[in-house]
Amino acid sequence: MSSEPNPKAFPLADAALTNQILDLVQQASHYKQLKKGANEATKTLNRGISEFVVMTADVEPIEIVLHLPLLCEDKSQIQSVKNAIERLLI
Repeated sequence: MSSEPNPKAFPLADAALTNQILDLVQQASHYKQLKKGANEATKTLNRGISEFVVMTADVEPIEIVLHLPLLCEDKSQIQSVKNAIERLLI
């Protein structure tokens, strides 16, 4: 994976939101609730057990994760990112 974001990746989180997302990922890791990878994200979305999906902009090729927003929308998992983070950080 490269360290530069793919120009096809949009929208990108700002610095403050990125820090909140990283804090949330760290908490999920401590509670052993973190799933990693596009395949695991797809499985949890299909099973209806995922609450939050983070996609990185440096995935190569980006097509690996392009199905995830559509799957989230189909499974009614799309919410305002800020509201979801605030709810999960409590």
